Amino acid sequence: MPTRLRGALGAALVAALALVGCARSDARPSALARGAPIALASGQVDGWSRAEIDAFLHGSMGAEVLPERMLRAFIAVNPDLFPRADLSSFGLIPDPAFGWPIGFSRRPVDHLGELTSVGVNCAACHVADVVPASGGAPVRVLGATSHFDAEAFFGAVTVATFRAASPEGMQKYLAAYMVTGEPSLAPADARQLVKAAWRPKAAVLAALIAADPMGAAGVAPGALHELEPADLRLSRAALEVGADLEPRVRGHLRLFHNVRAALHIPDQPPGVLPPASGPGRNDAFGLLSLALLGVPRPYAPVKYGVAWNLADRRWVHWDGNTQSPMDRNVLAALGLGAPLTGNRALLDVAAVARQTELSERIRAPRYPFAVDAAAAGRGAVTFGARCASCHEGAESDTRLQTAAAIGTDPRRAEAFTDAEAQRLNAFLARLEAPGYRPPSTPGLRATGGYWAPTLAGVWARAPYLHNGSVRTLAELLSEPTQRAATFRRGTARYDTTRLGYLDEGPYVLDTRTPGNSSGGHTAGVDLPAAAKRDLLEYLKTR
Repeated sequence: MPTRLRGALGAALVAALALVGCARSDARPSALARGAPIALASGQVDGWSRAEIDAFLHGSMGAEVLPERMLRAFIAVNPDLFPRADLSSFGLIPDPAFGWPIGFSRRPVDHLGELTSVGVNCAACHVADVVPASGGAPVRVLGATSHFDAEAFFGAVTVATFRAASPEGMQKYLAAYMVTGEPSLAPADARQLVKAAWRPKAAVLAALIAADPMGAAGVAPGALHELEPADLRLSRAALEVGADLEPRVRGHLRLFHNVRAALHIPDQPPGVLPPASGPGRNDAFGLLSLALLGVPRPYAPVKYGVAWNLADRRWVHWDGNTQSPMDRNVLAALGLGAPLTGNRALLDVAAVARQTELSERIRAPRYPFAVDAAAAGRGAVTFGARCASCHEGAESDTRLQTAAAIGTDPRRAEAFTDAEAQRLNAFLARLEAPGYRPPSTPGLRATGGYWAPTLAGVWARAPYLHNGSVRTLAELLSEPTQRAATFRRGTARYDTTRLGYLDEGPYVLDTRTPGNSSGGHTAGVDLPAAAKRDLLEYLKTR
């Protein structure tokens, strides 16, 4: 690789690799990854049609950002980044019938050269499969915190775009890209065809890549190229009649740039990145503040929220900071790949509205495994005496608790400030997109505290606390000093006694690091062991 190109890509690759986190997982696939049929939890979508369920699982939010053929080529040539072709190594749930995991949507995208592309929707972060470790039928829970490691997935995609921006990497990528369009073409034959077409113009192509490895020449930072579909086409027949690779190489470099620009990933990522959040977690508002507003803030991880019974609450999220479901999802779509140039967004408002309407209708899941009714009856009394004062009653601001009062990690409560709420409200007020109407009143606020949720479906809310720092509900009833300092995340295998996922998976959550404390919430820790067991049994029935 020429020295100039190596220098241009070196820092970007090092920084982007940090995003990948636990993408190179060697954790064994569960029955879910092998395609075993999974029943939906009962009580969640009663009366929904099959079309409505499919729309939640695979409907568009207008965030399709990864051309299918590009992504399949990346998977083929980067097995270290994409250990499994079905993407289950990122905690995604394979859906062989659809061809991509649950939470992926698919449609052609103009700014990606009219290529059919995939993106993620609500279900990627809000559907989880629960597999009882003691045996029995697994269940699929809509609205639960998923095991998807979004940072690792998009980090792997980013690294793959950088790897392809070299003569050797581009040849491997183009050969794999050809195969995705012609499955009967053997990979070895595709590589030979590309190599033969590359050889006569090797110096010209190397110079083209060295001059603009990020595909950013000719557009402002973050802006999109207008891509010619013809420049992205490549086939065996075309190469056999002497098709010129130069426009194809330039076109694909620009395609990679458009992908990164739509994801608000700079062509040169910063040298220092936040810690990896791991499966089922991120710092969503921190990422939005940086990507949409250009304002960095201290890392404040939270687990993905629980998306059921949302219609019962005016203010949602862990700190009760958002009252507009539509604007919450508009921000999500923009963060996940709907392009933004200045104040104008390439946003499918109707698609976002559809996903919002569906997610607002999901109800809490009923516990699908055995319950000791006598123990649950005793636990109900304990719940009324020790838990109900915070977790029952009107879903109003009386549910807000200061971080100091509850003792849990204060990072999120402190990080989302009045200034950040005002910046996001102003952003939404000036946002322009066909069909979008800015909110008539500010939709975001800072509370400085955490919301004590109603505990419907609490058995399926694991891991616990706003940052997912406590693995099981049983552990939450123990003294903070007795809670695990570290545990693994990423498995779907579930402990039906302690109520939470097992201590296994590709990612280690260290509760001693900033933003990850498992302290606080000491309600119930003083109960006798028998009373705790009864309380857990009752909580299964919530």
